[in-house]
Amino acid sequence: MFSRLLPRGTYLFAFAAIVLTIAYAAYLAPDWDPARDDQRQYVALARGLVERGEYTHAGVGEPFIPEPLRFPGYPLFLAPLCVSGCDPWVIAVAQAIALAALVLLTAHLARPLLGARGAVAAAALVALNPAFSFFAAHALSDLLATLLFAGAAIGFTSLSGRPRMWSGAGAGLLAAALVLTRPFLIFGPPLFALIAMTSARTRRAAGALVAALFVFLLAVTPYIAYTEVNFGRPVAGSTGAQLWLGYFQGRSPEQLDAFERGQAEAGRSRLAAFDAIADRVAQAHEFVALDDELRSRAFTLIAHDPAGFVVRGVVRSVELWAGDVPLRADTAAVAEIRAIWMVLNLALLGIGIAGAIRLSRLSGPLAVLPLAVIAATWIVSYPFWAEGRFSLPARPFLSIGAVAFFALARRRSL
Repeated sequence: MFSRLLPRGTYLFAFAAIVLTIAYAAYLAPDWDPARDDQRQYVALARGLVERGEYTHAGVGEPFIPEPLRFPGYPLFLAPLCVSGCDPWVIAVAQAIALAALVLLTAHLARPLLGARGAVAAAALVALNPAFSFFAAHALSDLLATLLFAGAAIGFTSLSGRPRMWSGAGAGLLAAALVLTRPFLIFGPPLFALIAMTSARTRRAAGALVAALFVFLLAVTPYIAYTEVNFGRPVAGSTGAQLWLGYFQGRSPEQLDAFERGQAEAGRSRLAAFDAIADRVAQAHEFVALDDELRSRAFTLIAHDPAGFVVRGVVRSVELWAGDVPLRADTAAVAEIRAIWMVLNLALLGIGIAGAIRLSRLSGPLAVLPLAVIAATWIVSYPFWAEGRFSLPARPFLSIGAVAFFALARRRSL
């Protein structure tokens, strides 16, 4: 399909994305940015799947340890790569190929909106953006989630025509893989389905969406059963910790009032007590209680200063869209590099939003997709602790908006 739809330049940029990822892998080797310790946790879970056939980070011979924090999508992706030992280079090469696929999907999304040249330009913005290749070289879930997010967008919006039932099943499977990889992106499939429904012209489309929902529920059921059995609830995770951390993001102790300092100290004491638990099985169960407590404390803090929390969301937004300079976490980036990175990304954000607004005024529901994704990502992220990598799934759509800004301005001038 891509050979009929995508211009040749798109494949050149897909290859460039592979080269940049391999270059970043060489930069990260041999210790692979150990400060980003999420990588160790994901690799441990993948090894549990390979060596024990269980979803656990316990090693061979250890008692089973249930996993309350990480969702299974990315460890399942890593598991085949870990059959021969979880070599970081193997993971980097696999994710370089995944990034190349993301470049092609971006062009596929952009083609009907911007034409062939616009599709190449949008693909280039993804391929040459170092944020994508930097995180593709890490054993982190962000690149895979971004690929699945773009794939789900295509899968659901394609159901608005005369789809077959298997198309709906495929969209539902992509949605499940996305949510099981990065649950924060759960807003994506309903958003894509809504856009598809607004343009659906046949009963087949409605049937395909029902099939998508059925397959989605079927695919996430094993995870729900896993958490019910081990933790007595259908979903675990870290939303409480993320909300609590988000309240304090960007603030020094001197900026806190007496109540906030008390809450911060109580939260830190609770975290220290959690870290002191020696029994790893007990610690896994205690994490769920810890997350619940931090969520409760976060709500108390927000109620204490709701206006301040909303205003400080601007700081979190800057981190979301312009944080995470693509350098090793243990590298002290000079202020000039951070400033340049921030200015470039905020400029891209402004231009991308302006272009997405212009694009949304065109006919057809697909024209609304870039603006809807950017807005939904921002709204859902606003209360939580923010990092630049969390905005990666929206950046292909931001790139489409940025290209649209210049392309539509040029059409208007002509």
